Amino acid sequence: MSQHDEQRRRLLGRLSRQLAYTAPLLALVAGGAALQAAPGGDPSAAAFSAMLFSTSDRPPLLLASYHAEGQAEGEAEGEAEAEGEAEAEGEAEGEAEGEAEGEAEGEAEGDSAAAVARPDDYAPAYNESGDNPEEMLARGEALYYDTSLSSNGLACASCHGSDGQDTGYQATFQQPFPHRVAMAANQFGMSEVHADEMVQICMVAPMAAEPLEWGGEELTSLAAYVVEVQKRVAGEPHDL
Repeated sequence: MSQHDEQRRRLLGRLSRQLAYTAPLLALVAGGAALQAAPGGDPSAAAFSAMLFSTSDRPPLLLASYHAEGQAEGEAEGEAEAEGEAEAEGEAEGEAEGEAEGEAEGEAEGDSAAAVARPDDYAPAYNESGDNPEEMLARGEALYYDTSLSSNGLACASCHGSDGQDTGYQATFQQPFPHRVAMAANQFGMSEVHADEMVQICMVAPMAAEPLEWGGEELTSLAAYVVEVQKRVAGEPHDL
């Protein structure tokens, strides 16, 4: 090993120890010469730094700039990680809110359907195939035109016509009960309804009133009358 190489090795070891135990070095590089400022600095170490930087393939740089760039990169990475975590939290919150809203809507729909769907222990007092007593049909016809059943001045005839002029019925109404009703499906999640359930839906939705008593005279009579209206709309023999 040449004397010059041995000197470089010793200087390199000394410089490494200084970097480990002293403050960070600030090297101001200009025209291949390095001026070193550090507590307890060694001129020979500064000379070695000048030689090292002057023979490097890289352009002269500030060591302090390396430290600043590294710190900036670290801060940028930290900010990016924080943004990523925030986005992930936002997505998680959005999903949770969506699930909560879906559950709330499902619960609301279930509560609404419970108000208009037949109770488990309910047995209708009318015949959904027809042949109901005349007095029951007469009572149902009177209720069909009765606006006092609603809270907004509507009666069944307000939407569905009067004196045999049947209006406001979908094509599915021509099918015998139980059948699909668009309003029941869209607002209450019911795939099909019986005549008395159809009466309850009209009471709650268009007429903005409370459901009628299950098994009571009003609901029974109205449902029996609606059965005959369905037959009339379908062009079948009826008792009206």
